[in-house]
Amino acid sequence: MSDEVIFLMDWSKDIMLEKNQMKDEKLDYLIANKMANVAQFISFEPNLNLKTRFIHINNFGNNEETSTKNLIEKLILSAPSKAVNIRSFSEKAMKGNKLVYNKGIKDIEEILELINENSLNNKYSIINENIDINDCGVSGVALGDVIEFSPEDTPKCVEKEGVCSLPREIGLNLLKNVYGFSPDINFDTNYRIEFSIHPNRQGVRKQHTIIWEYEYYEKVDYERKISWPNNFSRFIGDKVFGLLIADSLGIMVPKTTVISRKIAPFTFGIDTGLNEKWIRTCPIKKEPGKFFTGASWIDPFKLMEEEEAKGSNEINIASILSQAAVDALYSGASFVTEYEDGDLIEGVYGNGDKFMVGEQDKLELPAEVIKAVKTLNNKIRSYHKELGDVSLEWVYDGKNVWLVQLNQLKGENKYKNSERNIIVYGSPSHYEKVFVKDGLDSLRNKINLIKDKNIGVELIGNIGVTSHFGDLLRLSNIPAILKSED
Repeated sequence: MSDEVIFLMDWSKDIMLEKNQMKDEKLDYLIANKMANVAQFISFEPNLNLKTRFIHINNFGNNEETSTKNLIEKLILSAPSKAVNIRSFSEKAMKGNKLVYNKGIKDIEEILELINENSLNNKYSIINENIDINDCGVSGVALGDVIEFSPEDTPKCVEKEGVCSLPREIGLNLLKNVYGFSPDINFDTNYRIEFSIHPNRQGVRKQHTIIWEYEYYEKVDYERKISWPNNFSRFIGDKVFGLLIADSLGIMVPKTTVISRKIAPFTFGIDTGLNEKWIRTCPIKKEPGKFFTGASWIDPFKLMEEEEAKGSNEINIASILSQAAVDALYSGASFVTEYEDGDLIEGVYGNGDKFMVGEQDKLELPAEVIKAVKTLNNKIRSYHKELGDVSLEWVYDGKNVWLVQLNQLKGENKYKNSERNIIVYGSPSHYEKVFVKDGLDSLRNKINLIKDKNIGVELIGNIGVTSHFGDLLRLSNIPAILKSED
């Protein structure tokens, strides 16, 4: 076992011993022990003297004497955003308290009133620097074998529609490909970690990852399927997302450079042996055959202008791809299902552009091509539990089969891709439905009614299993399943 692994195990165990700490104590613990990065913050005790508990402001000496007002102003001025958020909590209610966003110097009197009000209500206050959610990073939650996130949002994104949910290893690899670094969330998988990552360094330790909250759970034993479109696939483009998933699964994807509207250019995939480049437009959502793919490089700025005019929305194209060309001997498409006898393989000689838009008839593929594509299909099938049934576009160069597009089969072709997700395992007498759209209080009321009655909850909504809906069910140990609201 390496020294690094020993270190991670040791400090994970240390955090476990401290799991009953207050919110601000846990953040201080991470910084004091150099375990992770957090946003700059000040916390206050629930008394009228507004005594500080912890102060973490860059370039500020903790022994400096200053007024509460000046201290908050120093935090605001130290924040790149020049703004702060105000959170509150108490020993009896650590979650679900008021959160006030994005207050600046001009709001100093309002901030003071808020923390005074918290004190009168016997609540602690945390004032932390506001880190811009529109900086093209992502925020989310990691728990067990799941990581869930969205761009342009806070970790509360897991309670909203469209969150990107991935197996942890695949998610970390995907984010590393896109941003050039993996989220620094080296906690034991029994911890629920609220985090955000940022293209520019942030926080007390000037790093790319911020930890906002962590909480230990004794029992975490569920898995999660991969599903898109989601907020992140729309952010980078549907085609790019599918290729990143394939690359993260170890599938051969031609080396691809992504020029995105919102994220700095990034590259992933494998060299094909050719120096030629394809240029491919990548729409926000899949629109088969509508947007341009070319076998040689053209003016990308003119192309973007022309392709945008084809769409019906204000913005239709998320990115443009420069992709290594493949010397196509045969090209085609496949459906990959749970069992091989449900597969379909079709293709043509040479490039498959015309075949994919119905301008060229399929042909009977040689046995060697069928065999090579079946090998690719079987590799993808090994991830059927996570992916469900998929369609893919492939190119065969006489030696390797390259994947150039991956999509999930849904709707009438979704097969078993929308199976229930288990939040808490159990064998209740029956399940009662709770709709996410009715709010957390609706779930709390249901839990109070059915607790200790051997009744489970069927949670209906397109949210993350790491959300606070899931928290309530895990903490109450109520058997629960998550079902998408079609």
